[in-house]
Amino acid sequence: MKLDEKDLHILSLLLKNGRAKYTLIARSLSKAMSESVPDTTVLFRIRKLKKSGVIKRFTASLDPEALGYTVYGVILAEIGGHILHDISVEHTRKIKADFESRSNVIFVALDQNETGIFALVLGRQTSDVEDIFNSLKDNPDVVDAKMWLLRPPTKGDSLIGTAVPLDKVEAVSDV
Repeated sequence: MKLDEKDLHILSLLLKNGRAKYTLIARSLSKAMSESVPDTTVLFRIRKLKKSGVIKRFTASLDPEALGYTVYGVILAEIGGHILHDISVEHTRKIKADFESRSNVIFVALDQNETGIFALVLGRQTSDVEDIFNSLKDNPDVVDAKMWLLRPPTKGDSLIGTAVPLDKVEAVSDV
C-alpha cells in the first residue's frame, strides 16, 4: 500500500495518541495540508490503513516501572557447534521458542544466520534476568552468551510499554 502525506500525518498523530478523536485529527490534518479535511476522510483512511495491515491494532502503552519492572536486560546468544548449519538453526528455533514463552521476555529476534538470538528482558529484580541468562548458559547448544543490564530507556520506552508482562491476567481471545 502506498501511503501519502495525509496517511503519514494520521499515523503520526495516532502514534502520539491512539485514542485521538477523528475531529481533532481532521483539524490537525487540515492545518498541515492547508485544506479542509472532514473527519469522515480520517475515518475512511484509518479503516483503509487497518484493512491493509498498516495499522495492526490499537493498544495501551504501560509504564513498566509503575508495575514494578525496574530491571532491563539484553541477552545475546550464539547457538552452534553442530556439524550441519541446519541442526544449529533447529536448536536455535527451540531456544527462541523458550524465550517467546516467557512473559517477561518482551522482544526476541534472530540474526541473519538464524543462529544468534537477541532478547530484551524485563525484571522486577536483577535475578529475573540473570536466571534466564544462567539457564541459557547451561545449554550445551549455546557456544557464546552475553548479558547486559541496562538503565531505563531514554527513547523507545513506548515500545516496551506495549509488551509489559501482566502475569496474573488471563488472556481473552475475543476482546
